Parts: sequence; C-alpha cells; structure tokens
Amino acid sequence: MRWLAVPVLLFTLLTPAGAEDRPVADPHRLTLEDLFENRRAFSASVPRWDWRPGHAELVRVDTQEKPPRAALVALDVETGVTRDLLDLRALEALVAEPAGEGERASRGVRGVGRAGPPRVLWAASGTALCAVVRGDLVWADLATGTKRRLTTTDAPMADINIAPDGAHVSFSRKNELWVVAAKAGAPRQLTTGSSRTLLNGTLDWVYPEELGYRTAAWWSPDGTQLAYLQLDQAKVPTYRLPALLPLRGEGREMFYPKAGDPNPAVRVGVVPAAGGATRWIDLGTPAPEYVVRVGWVRGAGEEPTALPLVVTADRAQRTLVGRLGFGPPAAQEPALRDETPTGWLTPPPVPVAAGERAILWRSEVASRPGFSTWQRLALDEQGCFQRTALTPAGVDADALLHFDPATQRLIYAATPADSHTPGVFLGGPGATSLVRAPFAADAALGTTAQVDDTGTYALVTTSNVVTPPRTFVARVVDGEVIREIGDARGPALDDVALAVPEYGEIPVGTLGRIRWRLWRPADFDPARSYGLIVHVYGGPGSRMVNDTWGRGPMFPTLLGQRGYLVLEVDGRGTSGQGAAWMHAVYGRLGLLELEDQATAVQHILTRGYVDPMRVGIWGWSYGGTMACNALTMRGDVFRAGVAVAPVTDWRLYDTIYTERYMGLPAENPDGYRDTSAVTHAQKMTGQLLVMHGLGDDNVHAQNTLRLVEAFLAAKNAGFEWMLYPKRGHGIEGVTLDVFRRLLAHFERHLPPAAAPR
Repeated sequence: MRWLAVPVLLFTLLTPAGAEDRPVADPHRLTLEDLFENRRAFSASVPRWDWRPGHAELVRVDTQEKPPRAALVALDVETGVTRDLLDLRALEALVAEPAGEGERASRGVRGVGRAGPPRVLWAASGTALCAVVRGDLVWADLATGTKRRLTTTDAPMADINIAPDGAHVSFSRKNELWVVAAKAGAPRQLTTGSSRTLLNGTLDWVYPEELGYRTAAWWSPDGTQLAYLQLDQAKVPTYRLPALLPLRGEGREMFYPKAGDPNPAVRVGVVPAAGGATRWIDLGTPAPEYVVRVGWVRGAGEEPTALPLVVTADRAQRTLVGRLGFGPPAAQEPALRDETPTGWLTPPPVPVAAGERAILWRSEVASRPGFSTWQRLALDEQGCFQRTALTPAGVDADALLHFDPATQRLIYAATPADSHTPGVFLGGPGATSLVRAPFAADAALGTTAQVDDTGTYALVTTSNVVTPPRTFVARVVDGEVIREIGDARGPALDDVALAVPEYGEIPVGTLGRIRWRLWRPADFDPARSYGLIVHVYGGPGSRMVNDTWGRGPMFPTLLGQRGYLVLEVDGRGTSGQGAAWMHAVYGRLGLLELEDQATAVQHILTRGYVDPMRVGIWGWSYGGTMACNALTMRGDVFRAGVAVAPVTDWRLYDTIYTERYMGLPAENPDGYRDTSAVTHAQKMTGQLLVMHGLGDDNVHAQNTLRLVEAFLAAKNAGFEWMLYPKRGHGIEGVTLDVFRRLLAHFERHLPPAAAPR
C-alpha cells in the first residue's frame, strides 16, 4: 500500500484511455467531465524528458497516431535544437513474424510491480540502447548505426537490465534469469530449477509492492557477474481473485501472504554472466525474514573488483543488517546495522556507489530518530562501514539527485520540517543546515529536479498548490536558467476562480502538530453555512499537506462551487515530525489518525460557518480505511463518507506492510480487533458508500464484502456499495463513474444550504 501509488490522489492527471478533450461548457462552473475528460484544457501533461547518459541532451519517446510516428527524440539543452535519434518504428522490421504465423498472443514484455513495461533502456555510455519491439528486445548502437534483434521467444519477459559496460542485457523469463550479448550470440539461461513456486531472478507480488523492488537482478560494476534474488513461495498461501464475467467465473490465483502468514523464503546468489554455478551469500543463522536491498561495493587496489552487499530485515522490521558477500573472514560479520527499539524502519533506497569501498546510504536512526539522513559509508580494514553524514540532522532527506565522489557533495530533495514546500538542496560532509540549490531560489514554489550524470545541468520542475508545473533547464553551478521546455497551465484555467487554501496547525502536547489545509471557494462568505468534506489518506509516512500542484485544486474548487469546504489533515503517523510522532500509531493503525482528523474538524467547526450536521469524509486505499473507521467509530463527527478500495480488517492485508505497523496478529489480537471497521459495523449511524474493484490484487474486494456482511448482520441499513468487475486497485478506466457516485452521495446526504444565514 505505497503512498505514492494511490492513483485517485492524482485525479487531475487521470484521463481515460482514448478520451478526447471536450469544449468547456461553462468555464466558471466545473463539472466532473472537466476534471476527467477535459482536464488538458486546465492542466496539460508536460512531456516527460530524461537525461541521456553521458550527454548534455534530454531524450524522450515521441509518438503520434496520424501520421504514425514513434521516434526517440533528443533536445540539446544549450542550443534548444531538437532532433530524431532513432526511428523506433523502423525497428519493427527486425521482429516481423514469419509468413502465416501471426502475432504470438503469449509473447510480450511485462513491467515489474505496478510499473508498466519499458520502451527504451539506455546503456551507461548513452551511445547504445535496448528497445522493446513487439515483445522482443532489439539492440541499437547509435554510434555505428547497427541494430540487432536480441531475443526470439514466445514467452513473456520482464526485468530487463543492461550491464554497466553495455556488453550484455539480462532479463527474466519463465522464472529464470537469462543474459544475451549485445553484439553477437543467442540468449543464455543462467539459472535453473525454477517452478511455479521457486523464482530465480524474478519477483513475486509482495516484494515490489511493499519493499519497492524494481528488479531482482543487479549487475556488478564491471559487468561480469549478476547478483539475483531467489524467492521460494512454497509455503505462501494463495488467494483467488474473483472473475465473475466469464462463464465459469474462474479468477486468477495469486500468492499473497496475509498478516501472520509465511513469507517467501529468500536468498541471494551471484552467477557469472558467462555462465556457471551460483554462489550463495551467507546471510547468517537463522535466515533473515526479508532481503530489503541488494547492491555492490567497489573494491580498491588488490581487492576483488566489487563485493555484493545484501541488506536484510527481521520480521518486525526494526533492524536492518548489511552483509558483504565473498570478502575476507571479517567481512562475513555485519558491515552495517540500523535498528530502533520501537516502531519500525522504512525500507531505504538502493545503496549507491560512492567511490572505492564506499556507498551512499539513507538512514533513519543515525541522527534525530525518525528523520532520514544521507550518509557516506566507507569500509574500514575490519570490513565495517564508517559513517559520514552528508545532510543535516532533523531534516527528512528524500531522493538523491546527484553525488560528486571527488568533493563528496550531493544534491538531494527534501521538505523542511517547518514548511509545506518541497525543495532541492545541497549537502556534504559536516552539513548542519539546509542549503537550497541555486536553481530553487524561489521558496514560494515547490521544486523537483533531475540532474545529469556530470552534475552540470538540472531539469527543474516548479509548482505550488494553485500553480501548475513549469519545467526548465538550469545550470547547477549558478542556477542560471537556460531555457523553459514545458508549462502545464491550460488556457481554461484562467477562467476558473480556484479554491483558496488556508494552512494551519494544532499542537498535540509536546509530540508534534496536526497540520491541516482548508480549501475555501473563491467567493467564500463567512456568513453562509457550508458543508465540510474531509479528503483523507493518513497512512504511516505519508504527507498530504504539501504546497505542490500534485493533487491540484480542481476537485476542491468543484466542491466549493457546490457549497462545500474541503479539509486535508496530516495527523500522527505522517512524516516530517520525527519518530515519536510517526510511531505513535504503532499497533493501532487508524485510531489516533482518526482522532486527529476529528480534532481538526472540530477546530474548523468553532469558526461558525460549517454546519456540524453536514460533515463528510472520503478516501482511497488507506484513505478508504480511514473513511470506514470514521463512519463506524466517530459518527458524532462524520455524517457521511465514501470509501474506495479500503482495508476493513488488517488481518486481510499483506504481511510486510501490515506487520511493519501492527506487529503479528498473534501478538496484537486486541489491536487487530479494535482497528477493524468490521468490529464496529453495528455502531454506524451515518451513511457510507463503499466502492471496490473485484480485480484488486492489492486490497482484495474481500475487505468490502466482509464489511457489507457485518452491516447486514447488524441490520444496519446506512450503507451502499458498488463493485467494479475486472478493475484493480485504481478502478481503471471508470474513474469518472467513481467520482459521479461520490459526488451524488454527498449531495444526497449532505445537501447544500439553500441560502446565507
């Protein structure tokens, strides 16, 4: 249940496939069709550019239907000249099917986790690439103009990785790890022994979803070896997703460990790219519950070229241990350890090489607990990592954007603890305070960036909560803007009087502050009586009250035009205020968070312009869980709610996410019982609408059905429910229908006031 993956929270970026932009019927009064079928008129998608490795160029895939076109395009950031690098359609001739055979339905390239399949992957040199064409792989050398088909297969592939030296491409197929040389030769299978339950270099469902895995294979720096993950699911229970449209109603069976169930048994092996036996890394006894990260540490001098580093976690996810494989005897002991006595540790990013015998590591425990700090870890003679902090204590350092091994300076993303505005900052040894990057000097706008691999240029995107993104290129050294390359603002936005945000805080003892944002219509009149709708997520480590366009003001504006204010609240459990604030929710997910939502509502009610009988709440995924809890546990505050894809009983959700925050069901039976909306179904006095996709492989529709059954058993009639056939966690393709029902539910049960008081 990853926070950034909740699709509905980015509703201004959602458009049904094939939808056409439609004229704006009344530019001053928004409709749901405006938000979901005509959103480009208000906020267009900025073209996605990425840095070409080793070049001062941005690249993207440019496609159009009429006339047909698919080309890899490059933009020279200094001159602004755009040129075609490669005609991707021309590569299709290399994978044409034999006459009469037709397209093989079973062939294709699959994505990892929720990520879609790649179109193009660059070699580190930036002079060659691997393209996915009709389900096979094609190598294109842009320097020589040569092109070669790498695979010919009728089986799906996934997890494609190019070796650092560009000599080989690895991929998974039929649960085995394969490799193929870029210039000549047929693919070679590197691993054997896989089955339906044993996966070599192939990921299951739970590791990508809850540990953020994007690959199960990692090339050594010299391109001669591959470390890979082996997952044994033999003891993992299965769950069959309902598929009720086919004649027999037989759905797909998936391996899904629910809270308290056995996890996949995991180990890490290293195999030569040329083929040979796998060497398994000793991860200690007893075997660890999880492998959370795998990377490589470069050697120095007479040492081996590199050593694999494997970071493991215990089942409680309170201890992270890093071990180096195949080093001297001393290196078999843990090289690093992060642990916390209470709460949990969030899975860190993949370790990044930081020169010889050193990596970059993000830790939550090395400075003020609960704040993430980037560190440089250097191996000493005993095989242990010595740490140097590169970012200030008490600041949640987020994504690493660039690191210079020579100076040990880095560029990273962060949101200051006393701000709602994310920015880009500079760090290095001895950093004690935030230093904003020069191209992010406008503190009024949230800033994100991508930095080229030389650290010379930054692709910068700025926005705030009422200003759509703008993208430009700047020089890193002085922040000079070279050119603007994208502006998401649509012409129709100028005709809309956007809702106005107000920010506030409510102290919670000495623990921290409830942060809230209230959206009021542009014509707000404190003499009127408004309804209040709380938009909630609230999951551990999340943060809604940020000053970026991300979720946009469009839906709050629509609701404001219909007589509602919108409130968003970051309470206990959310990020940015340290471990004590975040870990306060441990073992009782959804209870303290709900109290903080109610506290914020009651604070707004004291102002007199909100009708206490017209307070609603809605959310998706964890937010849906919160909405269910609000209606079943705090009916004194919330009169109506809409829950989309909610967890209604934490025993029904997966091991890694649930146990990180709740512990094992056998050790916390009261917590699991008390946090379940099913337990409290008979107490609901308001009106709840629950919507769920029957094909949801993340939060199973079983959650909604169990809650419905509890309502029926309690003879509680204050609920409605909607199940969407085939649709997954994002209820894909019918988002407009979801929001039509959501809006109708609130307008029916929290009707707008007729006139000012």
